This record gives sequence, C-alpha cells and structure tokens, in this order.
Amino acid sequence: MCLDLEGCGFANREKARFCAHCGIPLEGTFLQGRYEVQELALKERKTVTLCALDRHQGQSVLVRALIPQSATEDEREEFLQDAELAASLSERVEDPGSVRVLDYGQDGPLVFLIKAEQRGGRGNSQQEHSQLAWNASAGGEEFALDINGDDDATVLRMPALSQLKNAKRPQESQPDPLTRGHVAYEQGEYEAALRYYEQAIEQDVVSIEAWAGKGAALLSLEQLDEALLAYDHTISLCPNDPELWTSRANVLHELRRFDEEMDCYEQALRYDPNYIYAWSGRGMALAEQEKSEEALMAFDKALLLDPRQSVVWQAMSDTLYSLHRYEEALIAVNRVFEIDANNVSALDTKGNILRRLGDAAEALPLHEEALELEQENATLWFDKGNDLRDLKRYEEALAAYDHALTLDQTMAGAWYNRGNVLAAQQKFEDALASYDYALQYDDGLTSAWYNKGSLLHELQRYEEALMAFDRALAGDIHYIAAWNNKGLSLYALGRLDEALAALDQATSFAPDEPDAWYNRAVVLQRLGRKQEAISCQEWARSLEQRANGSEAS
Repeated sequence: MCLDLEGCGFANREKARFCAHCGIPLEGTFLQGRYEVQELALKERKTVTLCALDRHQGQSVLVRALIPQSATEDEREEFLQDAELAASLSERVEDPGSVRVLDYGQDGPLVFLIKAEQRGGRGNSQQEHSQLAWNASAGGEEFALDINGDDDATVLRMPALSQLKNAKRPQESQPDPLTRGHVAYEQGEYEAALRYYEQAIEQDVVSIEAWAGKGAALLSLEQLDEALLAYDHTISLCPNDPELWTSRANVLHELRRFDEEMDCYEQALRYDPNYIYAWSGRGMALAEQEKSEEALMAFDKALLLDPRQSVVWQAMSDTLYSLHRYEEALIAVNRVFEIDANNVSALDTKGNILRRLGDAAEALPLHEEALELEQENATLWFDKGNDLRDLKRYEEALAAYDHALTLDQTMAGAWYNRGNVLAAQQKFEDALASYDYALQYDDGLTSAWYNKGSLLHELQRYEEALMAFDRALAGDIHYIAAWNNKGLSLYALGRLDEALAALDQATSFAPDEPDAWYNRAVVLQRLGRKQEAISCQEWARSLEQRANGSEAS
C-alpha cells in the first residue's frame, strides 16, 4: 500500500519501488541504494516528509521530497537547486540544535533531500519582501514584518477533468448489465459498475460502450494502469472517436505522463478540431504544468465553441490570477456567476482577486457568502481572515484564523498569518509561537523564518535571530530584507565585518534600494571608513530622490 493511506492508499504491484498513483516511495524502498524508507511523517500540498534509515551511517534521517504527481519539471529543477544551496549553508551551521542537510538527489521520479532533524530544509515561498529600513540619518532601527503574503490563499485550482462533461448514457428499457453499469456509475458505486461492465463485455466482447465504461470505473477506483489498458482496447475498436482519446488523456494525466496526455488531445482534435472537451482538457493540463499562456489559448478556443462552460471560465480565472492579471481574472470569474450564481470556488476566487486589487471591504462579503454555503471549508475561513487582516480588524481576523485551524490544524498559512496579526498587535511572544507552528507544518515558509528573526531581533535575542535569517536565506538566497536584517543583528552583536558582508549581499541583489545603502553607511562609519560611508549615504539619498521623482510624475 502507498504510505499516504489517507490521501492515496493505492495498492501497488509486488516489488514496486514507487507508488504508481502518486509516485512517492513505498516502505522498504532504498533511495540511491542507501536511504531505506520506513514511514510517512508529514504530507503537505506538494511535498512529503518520510522517516528513513541511512544504511551507510546507521542513523535515522528525514527525507523531504516533491510529490512526483504534483511536481513539474521546473519545480524539480528548482527543488534540487535549493537543496544544493541548503546543503552548502548547512556546512556552516554547527550549533547542536541546528538542521543539517546531508544529501540530495534524484531517484526515479523522485527529487529529494536528506536532513538530520525534523526542522529545516528548503523553501521556495515567493512572498513580496518588505524592506526593513535602518535609517542612518536618524541613527535608529526600524523593523517591519513581511505580513502581506497569503501563503495558502487561492492559487490555481484546476477542477478535475471529469467535471468537464457528463458521459453519454443510453436510454435502455431493459435492465441489462450495461444499463446497470451506467446507473451504478452515476450513483458513485464504482465497484458495482465495474462488475456490470465486465458482465456486459462477457456478453459482447466488442462492445465499445462496455469497454469505455470499464475504463471510466477503473479510473474512478484509481486503478490507473488497468484503466489505461481498458481505454487502449476501446480505442483499438474505435480509433477515430475524440471522446475516447480524451478519456485516455484523463488517465495519463493522473499518471503524470503529460507528454502522452498531450498526444491524446492532439489525436482527439485531429478527428474533431472543434471537440470542446479536448480543448478544455488540454488547457487544464497545461495550467497544472504552469504553462499558463498556452493554457489560456486552449481555454479561449473552448469558450469560443461553448461560452456556457462555467468550469472553463473558472479555470481561466484561476490561471489569470496565478499570473497576477487580476483585472482579467475578475472578468472571467464574473462570467462564472452568470452561469452558476452559487459557485463557491468562484466566490472565493473573486474575493481573493478583489483583495489583491486592494479592496478587502468588497472581498469580505463574498467570502462570507461562500461560508454560508460551505461552513466547514477551512480555506474560506482563512481567506476571510486575510480580508479582516487587510482591514486591520485584527481580533476578528484572529478568530477567523483560529476557526480555520480547528478545521485543519496543519494549515501553515493560517498559523503564519495569525502570527503576523499578533505581531501587528505587538504581541511578540504569541506571534513567535504561531510562527513556530507554521514552520512545524511547513518548514519551507521563508517569510515565516524572516518574520521570526525580525521579532527575535526586536526582543534583543540576536543569536536566535541570526539563525532564523539564515533559514530564510537557505530558502531564498535573494531575500533582500533577510540579508538586510541579518546585517542589523550582526551589527548589534558587534560583528561589524560580517554585518558589512551581509549588507554587501543586500546591495548587490537590490542595487536600487536605498535602505541597505543607508545601513551599509552606518557600518562603514563604525569601522572608521568615513569616506566610503559618505558615498553610501549620498547614493542612498539619490536613489530616494529618483524614486520620489518617479512617483510624482
């Protein structure tokens, strides 16, 4: 059985190394002939953490890996690059409680890193990094938190491909096995449907409809390899049916065999260039592979053929949202409401679009309306909390985040934003505890490490702050604010040369940002390098004047 019993639970063939459904390694699998996988420790949206034994060293380790089913090629490459950086930074961390990334690599469909403790590793959060200014002319320090990132807010949520169309069902007068199979399938009784379809095949071995029904039932039962065989046989009986090619594409999509999936859509469109479900399915698949522009073109074609496809409008809106094209996303989601007024996903998406456009007051009623339809939806409570946070209604925001966490205590984004609200209320110790929970469930939240470091600095716990900033930089080497604040903590400890090196990194990555230049000037002044300090101050002022001039124009 797959180690992810709740989320997958696929029964694999004997001697398989990786789950045929989700792709994670099975119990007893040796990664690169060394790390023996023992059990699942934690599953997140796109990653898993597995307990394993390093047979070379005889020690227990943790394996953090991308879920192959959910990862694109670009994400795999980014994961390995981040793992290499984390391993490099780990070599310089020597304190007993620290995380050490011991190894990383790829085995079969899996990219992974090996770490010695539960915490640490990589992060690829793409938050908007607020600059924490240290104003040299005022001679003081001013810290701000990165509180505007919605780590678990609405992202691309492609509907299941099976939602695109209702399968054709014949109107039979006799309760023969084929009809019984259709009825059972419509009622969600897939095991029974499979038995009836197999009976129908026994009666008529060349029944296209029975073979297609068998494939659909097997797909619903997540018996993907068997479903693919059933559709292959169906297509051999009727090779020019675009619906069959699209159904086969659905199976390949679940198997994460994207190139073959695309070939199926091409075959379907070859036989019928106006087959809407091939265009929409192709768009869904491209969107999940983060080929957003190509996906939008496919959605356009599908909607030209049938503009009443609310699922396609929803997918188009989510894709535009992922590209930060919020005005266009708003137009698309409004088309969903014209077709389906009570679409919860559309209400959520529209609310998040409006908040991103700076109108949290308009977003809040939409999330409240969605919650009237789905009270137990943790994501909706989370998004309502984000609206209230932006409206500075902090106590209500905390209540919303807390409610989301009663429904899903592993929601790292809710713990993170809860910490941000507590920090805004100057409740620093409570905020730190909330960040710790966020990092327990997702140790790759770089902005949580950064905010934790900033609060620790405020509390004058500079050594701990440095550790947190280093974790943030392990996840995002270009995190300018983290380099800036690391420099401030080093300065507070009197480690001036190291502080200057950190600020040099900040200015090299963001040469047009004045804050780090001011900070650099202060450090140079303390080092007795007065002329260089003056030059930095003058350059920072010129950058500010240029920025103010641009804003005025």
